[in-house]
Amino acid sequence: MKTFQIVKIVVAVLLTGFMSACTNSKESESEIKAVEVDLNKALPLTENVQSVDVMTLKDSETGHLPGHLSKVVFRRDSIFVLDMFKDNGLYVYDSDGKIINSFVNKGEGPEEFQVIRDFNVTSDNIILFDPRSDEPFIFLDRDLNFLSKDKIGDCEYHFFYDSKNDSWWLDRGNDAYDGSDSKLIYKKGSGSKTMLKIPDNLKNITFGIWHSFTELSGDSLLYIPVVENVVYLCEPDNAKPLYCLDFKDKWYEFKKGDRNEGTVNLWDRIAEEGYVNTLDILSDGRNVLHTFNSGDRHYVLIVNTDTYASRLYYLTEEEHENLGDAVAYHKGQIIFGVPGKLVKVSMKRDSDKS
Repeated sequence: MKTFQIVKIVVAVLLTGFMSACTNSKESESEIKAVEVDLNKALPLTENVQSVDVMTLKDSETGHLPGHLSKVVFRRDSIFVLDMFKDNGLYVYDSDGKIINSFVNKGEGPEEFQVIRDFNVTSDNIILFDPRSDEPFIFLDRDLNFLSKDKIGDCEYHFFYDSKNDSWWLDRGNDAYDGSDSKLIYKKGSGSKTMLKIPDNLKNITFGIWHSFTELSGDSLLYIPVVENVVYLCEPDNAKPLYCLDFKDKWYEFKKGDRNEGTVNLWDRIAEEGYVNTLDILSDGRNVLHTFNSGDRHYVLIVNTDTYASRLYYLTEEEHENLGDAVAYHKGQIIFGVPGKLVKVSMKRDSDKS
């Protein structure tokens, strides 16, 4: 079995987000815009492509080369790549795909990490998240030189640092084993506040997702909780629902007893029964990109957050394996990634639907 296939299986089990109904969240008592997603109306992605540009990521002289593109961030002329699996670390490429730097100091020393799960790029520095460390937040300068470590706050999966307001958004997922029911925490200065709580039926359903935060233009931040279908707009000291994704009968509604089934068995059953799984979120600043699996297809959903018009495409299993996962959404292009290359895909616009 190919290494890439093995990684995909591991990822599916350990980093999977599932949809619940729009009515699964208490916030749904207020009016929330519903984006209907009919899988039967999905268009073949490969037949609706305007252009394709392939960027080869050139080998590193140090021997450290990302074997899995877990998260990709474009900043000016630099491309930041996180590899969570094959060769865990952060890699920086120039606009031509040539590696120019990396931070791969794995270990238990004061300037090392045990595992990097997420990262942010700010105007001044790079922030890494190592959930296995007592001080999980690692600060680097823009040349990837170590600066410091800090506890910051209670975080399990993903985070976002709001440099404009000098505040933090911390994602705990559905981990309630320590007795806490906090899912999303907002921290500013020495104070912190629980913005969203874990619903009772989702406690300790410990799937994860590649991205839970994504930025829109105008300094807006979106958050999608794991195993829920509502997308939230995060503002200073507030998180309010923006829209929900309505998959009709293709989402799985979790029950309290599901947590006793075991993570792998539960995921296998949901996937085998054809429910939506591996939901993710990305943004190019204006539109939001959701990806997910159902049955033997991989889907790409583009949502315009001004009008809530959407476009839905699908890839076959073979097409998905060749292209890889969508790892970024940049300047209107969907960026797919597999080891050694980024595939930049621009879609035709005549297939918009309201």
